[in-house]
Amino acid sequence: MDVIGVSSQRRRQLIDITSFGQEAVAASDVAEGVCHVFVPHTIAALTLNENADPTVPQDLLEAFEKMLPPVQWRHSEGNSDAHFLSTVIGASVHVPISEGELRLGRWQAVYFVELDGPRRREVWVTCLGG
Repeated sequence: MDVIGVSSQRRRQLIDITSFGQEAVAASDVAEGVCHVFVPHTIAALTLNENADPTVPQDLLEAFEKMLPPVQWRHSEGNSDAHFLSTVIGASVHVPISEGELRLGRWQAVYFVELDGPRRREVWVTCLGG
């Protein structure tokens, strides 16, 4: 398993970590298999989405805000909305590995989703061959 350090600069932010995933694949010597990417935090998430248009991450962040329900949060730390979004978005993604490369769609990237930053985070990457 590789551990990737990610530092966010804002409260909510999408950070393209595709290159780190590819580096983990190259270091693993897995030619065919799957790359499992996991975030061990309850107020962060991972997603696959477009990397060609730089406005897409901002659109996603705005949509995440709009989908937050009007809830009287009970969690005392004041970040229940981040816990909710982490649950909805998800803590992991899987990307096929073929010929020693991540096989993403033409416009896809792996994004770390910060939901309560700025913070220093970890992302765990495991490459499985078979």
